[in-house]
Amino acid sequence: MAKRQGDIEQHGATLVAISVDTAEESVGLASKLGIGFPLLSDPGLKTALAYGVAMQGEEIAVPATFVVSRDHKIVYRKVGESITDRPTPEEIIKALDTLK
Repeated sequence: MAKRQGDIEQHGATLVAISVDTAEESVGLASKLGIGFPLLSDPGLKTALAYGVAMQGEEIAVPATFVVSRDHKIVYRKVGESITDRPTPEEIIKALDTLK
């Protein structure tokens, strides 16, 4: 996704990631992976619970991707079955195209 960040931003969108990692861990991961978008911290799973993606009985969330419009409506949702089950950048861009 990071490789297509510019394309996503050209559609007027902001790319962010959220995990249960601490802010310090997220900064280290972003640096290690060369990620230029924000990695937000959700240590209490409040966001994951609100979006319905907290993993049952675990302190983590399942992989999930959301496109949220400026009026706060979810216009695209993909909840993965595994850690590698994620949408392609093209799928995200297609969802962003529906906002135009």
